Amino acid sequence: MNTHPSVISKIIRRLYNRETVSYVIFGALTSIVNIGVFEFFFLTGSDYRTANLIALITAKLFAYVVNKLFVFRTKTGSVGALLREFGLFTLARGSTMILDWVGLILLVSMLGLSEHVGKLIITVIVIILNYVFGKFLVFKKIPAGDQGMDSAEHR
Repeated sequence: MNTHPSVISKIIRRLYNRETVSYVIFGALTSIVNIGVFEFFFLTGSDYRTANLIALITAKLFAYVVNKLFVFRTKTGSVGALLREFGLFTLARGSTMILDWVGLILLVSMLGLSEHVGKLIITVIVIILNYVFGKFLVFKKIPAGDQGMDSAEHR
């Protein structure tokens, strides 16, 4: 009998941990904020592009706070380190925000999808990219002794 865990069980154990579960939970909350703000402004008469921009900015700020505090639990030992982390977050989420913005316009205007379906499709793509950027670019764990360091080589 094979005593080694199967490949599938290894993958499940790797994916099913506090970080990924909390990312899914807070990602869902961020998506609710995003879609909720979008729907509010869209249904109150705003153009879908304006509603989307307001929703994206609101959701990105919410996402930074919950990702830092609850998902990746990073500590920054100085104002410079905090600003660098927020800057990287802004850069990463700015790129997915542009993808979200342009993607929705393309899905609606070029493919003829409804604003609601287009928003859901692009949101799924952005969620996956945001996790990858967050984990490997923004919220990298810093060794305890380097938390106050401001140089890029300690990121």
